[in-house]
Amino acid sequence: MTMVKRLMIHIDEDLCTGCANCVPGCAEGALQIIDGKAKVVSESFCDGLGACLGECPEGALTLREVETIPFNEEAAQENVQKTRLTTQEAECEGSEKFTYAEGESSTHEGPDHLLPETVMTPKESNLAHWPIKLKLLSSQHPALKDASVLIIADCAALAYTSMHDDFLAGKAAVLVCPKFEDYQQNLVKLTQMFQVNNVKDVSVMHMEVPCCHGLVRAVTQAILNTGLNIPLRVFEIGVKGNIKAVS
Repeated sequence: MTMVKRLMIHIDEDLCTGCANCVPGCAEGALQIIDGKAKVVSESFCDGLGACLGECPEGALTLREVETIPFNEEAAQENVQKTRLTTQEAECEGSEKFTYAEGESSTHEGPDHLLPETVMTPKESNLAHWPIKLKLLSSQHPALKDASVLIIADCAALAYTSMHDDFLAGKAAVLVCPKFEDYQQNLVKLTQMFQVNNVKDVSVMHMEVPCCHGLVRAVTQAILNTGLNIPLRVFEIGVKGNIKAVS
C-alpha cells in the first residue's frame, strides 16, 4: 500500500484518562477506548482534520505529521455503520413498562435468607415507573408525558445517598452511563424523548469524574435538537456523595 505524509491524531497515553469524550467527536469512528485509553483503531479511518481535539479535557490529543496510509473515507463510514449500536430497544425480561399507582408503594421486604433481627425496614421508594435504564425505556413511556425528567449517571445514583428524598420525588427517572454506552444512540433516544413528551424540565445528576461530563453534553445537545425551550439544571456529585456544583 502507498504510504503518504499527512496529519494524524496523536494520543498521549500519560494524559489520557479514558473519559471517552473524544470518541463521539470523531465522525469517522477512528477512536475507541481500549484497555482504559483512547486508541486509533485504524489509521485509514482518521482524516487528520482534528475535530476531536477540543473534546479532550486533559489535552491528550494533538495532530502530528507522520508517514502513514491514506485516509479511506468509504472504509471509515463502513466502520461507523458496523460498530454503531442499534437504536432499537434492547430486549429484557425486566423491561416491561409500568407505573406505580398513586398510593402504591414500591417498597419490598428484606431477603428471606436474612435473620429477622438483621432485616431493616427500607424507606419508601419515590421511583414512579419502570424501566428506568435509557436503553430499555421507551421514548413514549407514559411516565414521561408532561414530566419533569431526571437524568442520572449510573454512579451518581449510588454515590448520592438521599437520591429518592432530594431528587426523585415527582420526577421521571432515566439512568445512563456516559462512559460505557454509545453516545450517538443515547443522543438520538434523548432527543426523541424530549421531543414527543412535552417535557416540563430536565435535571442531570452526574459524577465529578471526567468520563461523566459527556452526559451533560448529550442532554444539552438533545434539548437543542428539539428546538424547544426546555429548562435544564445540572448537579455535579462528588465521589464522596456531596453536591459539588449546581448550574
